[in-house]
Amino acid sequence: MAKGNYIVSATEERNDIVFSPAPDAEDPIPSDQQDLMFQVGSVLEVVKQLYQQNDQASFSNYFNQLLSLAQVGLVGANSQPALALRALEQIKAEIVNRESGKKKNGYLRKLGKLALLAGLPPLLIGCCFNYFICRDDNSLPGCLNFSYAAALLVLWSGCMMGVWLSFAITRTVLSFDELVIIEKDRLEPGLRLIFTGLLSLVFGLLFIRKAIVVSLGDISSVNMAKDCLTAFIMGVLLGLNEKIIGNSLTRKTSGIFDK
Repeated sequence: MAKGNYIVSATEERNDIVFSPAPDAEDPIPSDQQDLMFQVGSVLEVVKQLYQQNDQASFSNYFNQLLSLAQVGLVGANSQPALALRALEQIKAEIVNRESGKKKNGYLRKLGKLALLAGLPPLLIGCCFNYFICRDDNSLPGCLNFSYAAALLVLWSGCMMGVWLSFAITRTVLSFDELVIIEKDRLEPGLRLIFTGLLSLVFGLLFIRKAIVVSLGDISSVNMAKDCLTAFIMGVLLGLNEKIIGNSLTRKTSGIFDK
């Protein structure tokens, strides 16, 4: 057991924990006690965001537990920071088990709804364009070829599905910190869909002009403008790889401007 180097108390409103060095604190304060203090503060911030506004009973419960374990690990002649840290990990695991499913499913529903709204109309319009395309019929005066527009619209729609699937696949279990900030880049679901969709359109234009060629078995981006199913599959693949396509596009184009 070690000597505690802090005075730990709750604010008058009991919504925050105050850490003050004890009058006889060591100099420097042991690193394990410093780490415990910062970790308790970090966990408390997550608890505030999860429960303070909507579930005061749960907030008070976890607040009291955090206050108690902080005092066990940081206060008194026989403080036990290692034991307090283990208790802190148990609290984090309990919150993850309680909240991760709700947070993930809620985010999936929100992202899925936005993906459907953003992806279904372009899919329908692209299919209509594809239906009325005059590929080889030159008998109609003023007949326009909408094959590129149809392919890009269907590509966008496939990308919306891919982004939704990407989150469902990669976020099998949310960590404690992800309960509050699900995406590390902090993009909101709607902005994520727009950003990835625009990137997919850039790739689509490069596919059409054969500046980039992607093949998967008998499927090739070369045929995207002629086959809407290929365009949709390419969109899904781009959406699934949303985290890397931006960097990939940068690498592909950086050499052009360097020259």
